[in-house]
Amino acid sequence: MAAAAPLVELQAVLGDRAVLQVDGERRLLRVGESSPEGVRLLALDAAAARVQVQADVYEVPLGGRAGGMLQPAEAATVRIARDPSGMFSTRGTINGRPVDFLVDTGASTVAMNDATARALGIDYRAGEKGLVETASGITEAYAVTLREVGVGSIRLPNVRAVVIRGPQPSRALLGMTFLSRVQIEHAQDMLVLKRTY
Repeated sequence: MAAAAPLVELQAVLGDRAVLQVDGERRLLRVGESSPEGVRLLALDAAAARVQVQADVYEVPLGGRAGGMLQPAEAATVRIARDPSGMFSTRGTINGRPVDFLVDTGASTVAMNDATARALGIDYRAGEKGLVETASGITEAYAVTLREVGVGSIRLPNVRAVVIRGPQPSRALLGMTFLSRVQIEHAQDMLVLKRTY
């Protein structure tokens, strides 16, 4: 009979290192490192760690547990239908507040205009100021980090974004700073986003 997988608990995040408790032993791991018990740290952010335990991959929230006799969690899946204009748009959240997104794989970051940012309570003027080129010319923009961006059951912490002065984009763009962290599949007139938790 196969041995039970180690029980893993994420106790703390210290910069680029995770403090894990593995079957009662405290381990300090960087991304890519493995514990003596064979638990490998695959990815890390301020709120969660992705670990591989034997053949299974778990997303362990801060203070949470995985492995042992627990079953691996299901993948979170979001299906987005093509709208009448041929675009993929969806309702989502930024920092817990509702927002309408246009899915844009051509946009390098999540982006929104300054009116949308103000409505969401984002202090974008504290961000790094720069210039971007839009359809109406060169305009000011601010680079910010959003606490959380969500679409359906997928929630991602610490997402880089840009806030653009003026009316463009008219809808918030769900760009690659979010999309690169999920799996994207096309299924007929549906866009399918997946993330394993």
